Amino acid sequence: MALEMPEELTNLEANGGIYAVWMLLQHLGIDADIQQLTEVCSYDAEHGATTIGLAVGLKKFGFNVQFYTDEDPDLQEQEKLSYAEAKLLNLPVLPELAYPQIQQAFEQKKFVIVYYDTLEGVGNHSLVYDMDETEISFFDSFDAMSAEVFEQQRQAEGICRQVITVDVNDDVM
Repeated sequence: MALEMPEELTNLEANGGIYAVWMLLQHLGIDADIQQLTEVCSYDAEHGATTIGLAVGLKKFGFNVQFYTDEDPDLQEQEKLSYAEAKLLNLPVLPELAYPQIQQAFEQKKFVIVYYDTLEGVGNHSLVYDMDETEISFFDSFDAMSAEVFEQQRQAEGICRQVITVDVNDDVM
């Protein structure tokens, strides 16, 4: 599927998380306003979006969302606010998922957004395009990443092995 990314999204600094949510919505035929996405996902121009902020944003859109994470010993102020909002929205915060569990969610036709350190050392949110036991591919990259490298990049400092799964029921589709 060839999509033209809106200029407003292209011009956002640290737009990976917003791009992942936008791509998920596009896949479902939902044309979301970029300004609205930045607001509901608590996007910050300096730091981008947090994983919990993206999960809260998707929950606000009415999706069945699960958020998985290691304990984060260094929560930023925006993350604290998003965790409080997640609690109010009954968005569960669950223990991190291992690669086989992420693959299982993907195979169950859930949308999966992962947070990992790119090979360039930059934290990035990506919507999973495809995965199997040996490699994972993302909508924002043409290159597959081996499962081994992906797991290594998920364990980088500050990453906390965070994953969002979105279960889209047939009514939305």
